[in-house]
Amino acid sequence: MEEYDEQQMSDAAWCFLRSNTTASVTFGENTVDVSYVIIPDGRLVIPAMVAMLQPCDIVMYVPEYMNDCMEMHVSLFQFKEVGEDGCFADRWRVYHGEPPDTQWAFVDIDAARFHELFIDGETLCRSNPLADLEPSICKTLNAKQDVVRAVCKEKTTVDIQSPFVVGIDPLGVDVRAPFGIVRVPADAQFGTAEDVLAFFE
Repeated sequence: MEEYDEQQMSDAAWCFLRSNTTASVTFGENTVDVSYVIIPDGRLVIPAMVAMLQPCDIVMYVPEYMNDCMEMHVSLFQFKEVGEDGCFADRWRVYHGEPPDTQWAFVDIDAARFHELFIDGETLCRSNPLADLEPSICKTLNAKQDVVRAVCKEKTTVDIQSPFVVGIDPLGVDVRAPFGIVRVPADAQFGTAEDVLAFFE
């Protein structure tokens, strides 16, 4: 029973991480607010200040430092925007626009605390089985803005004037609005492109 409870909590933490895109990051005596994206292999990507990339203890609080936030001890690994990893910086821009910093970093989760329970960071790095289908699904949905707007309003009560779908994963859909990202949770986990498109019918 204990193992089952741990799996449930790990799943809940993963859902929470997927459902947010912002965090407060502390390093040394500094705290900064960041926005993140999750890339297909499950890692997070953030724009990073140079000081954040120096050896130090780094903690991320999702969605910010507050009651009931997720606390994650993380390691940052810098990558260059030019080259094969540039697509990850592009993904961040699609979600959030132009970054405040010019350095980029992958975020590896070493350990997390969620609802006072500790979770192994590896269990929160889950690849997206819909990653290969994501571009075509987003393109299809973005050709039906009125439908996406109606579903967003029904599922989240948020009325987005010009919604733009930017991400798909088994747990839901990320929609960019003028004020940030709106998460539309799936009624049941998406397994195929057809599942996602049927959700918006």
